[in-house]
Amino acid sequence: MLLAIAAIAFSCKKTNNTANSTTISVAVSKGPSGAESNGATVNLYESAAAATSGSPKYSQVTDASGKTTFTVAYQAKYYIIVKNGSAANYYNGYIPVGIFGSQTEIDYSPAQSPPGVIGGARFRDTNGDGVINALDIVDAPSIDVTQNANTNFSVVVY
Repeated sequence: MLLAIAAIAFSCKKTNNTANSTTISVAVSKGPSGAESNGATVNLYESAAAATSGSPKYSQVTDASGKTTFTVAYQAKYYIIVKNGSAANYYNGYIPVGIFGSQTEIDYSPAQSPPGVIGGARFRDTNGDGVINALDIVDAPSIDVTQNANTNFSVVVY
């Protein structure tokens, strides 16, 4: 009798997967030109540690318009790393903010190691000390997600 009651209780439980999912739409553009970045790989990670270890929970490639949409299990935040060829939005802890266009631009930017080169990525001086070094390493960019809603996020790759 007790076994029959337990079986009925568990068989009546309904799971509503839609209540625990949400949609994230990502638009990727190329930093130097602002053009759509079609063919970019967009990886979503459940934690900063997963992003550091390179273990994405979700991965998709952008379409011809540089966009992709994920339906994901809801959690308040996902970390995002996007790559398209050698261009990316995150380089081992450093956030790119542009491409060096001239030696003058390199000379007036925070020093970085290896040194900046024309056509190379320019990184954010996150602590404002005038030098790009280990003190500027940060977690991958993140997306704050709203449950049962479409979250739109734009990413620029350099």
